[in-house]
Amino acid sequence: MSEGEPLTPSKLAANFFGFILLALGLAITYFSVQADFGYVNPKIFAPVGILIALAGGLLAVAWED
Repeated sequence: MSEGEPLTPSKLAANFFGFILLALGLAITYFSVQADFGYVNPKIFAPVGILIALAGGLLAVAWED
């Protein structure tokens, strides 16, 4: 067994929302790059999607002390 702290509801919630943000950011980035230029401007939505994905990734792997 691990000697670390047990999984608390706050850790579980942070990881859950982190993975949701990560998936949302990746989806925004993917669909903005695949869309036609006239319909969605990838210069705006792709960096926003990357930032959301990075925030979600950091939230998903963050450890509380």
